Amino acid sequence: MQQIIKFFIRFQVGILFIVLFIVSLALTINANSFHQQKYLTSANQLSGFFFDIKYDITSYFNLKTENSILQSENIYLKERLSDNFTFSTNTKKENPLFTYKTANVISNSYRLPRNSLIINKGVKDSVQKNYGVSLPNGILGIVEDSSSSFSKVISILNTQLSINAKFLNSSQFGSLQWDGKSPYIMQLNDIPRSAKFSIGDTIVTGGNSLIFPKNLLIGKVDTFELDNNLGYYYINIRLFADMTNLNEAYVIIPKKITEAQELLK
Repeated sequence: MQQIIKFFIRFQVGILFIVLFIVSLALTINANSFHQQKYLTSANQLSGFFFDIKYDITSYFNLKTENSILQSENIYLKERLSDNFTFSTNTKKENPLFTYKTANVISNSYRLPRNSLIINKGVKDSVQKNYGVSLPNGILGIVEDSSSSFSKVISILNTQLSINAKFLNSSQFGSLQWDGKSPYIMQLNDIPRSAKFSIGDTIVTGGNSLIFPKNLLIGKVDTFELDNNLGYYYINIRLFADMTNLNEAYVIIPKKITEAQELLK
């Protein structure tokens, strides 16, 4: 204990300088939006670099598992396409406003109220803020920030995020949100008493935005309950995608987003 005290006494000037430097740096970043943005970009780049190394190592030792998942996804695609089901891989033909770029999820959280992810695609891959990100059998989230080679994505498992969604077989729209509980279940809100649906019905993206094309898979109706006071249903949606086990993703790139935004204005 005496040695520790002697150490602090001996190097007190240097320690004080480091503490004051860190405090001043933090104050500068918080007070200046330019420095704050630079800090976030650098932090994303650095964390993305280490997560990428971790991803490469774990992927090497999990090739058998990944191959099994890929095979299951291919079977799922063939089944859906044979049923003339609208899916993300063929949505491009129906909606030429969007193209897709493959990516990999190298970091993922799903236990927090506001979860986020990191993917290994960034500005040099034409990935920008507010681009949507989908999965082979679902949607993943929205790009929040991008560095050169990596992007931070707001997960759909975020209590602050709301996604426009609808029933596949009807024009009934609602707002898809997460209540912060199960990573396998989300809630579809704003569905009125007059809506006709049943357990097992498929939920897809509504397409009423420049982020997600319409008819991307989300999940299916798991349970529902009518609020007689408000006249709206409380619907639990079981996600098709396993948000606790992610690998392959697709960045949705709007081809004419600037033109579309001008029209909306």
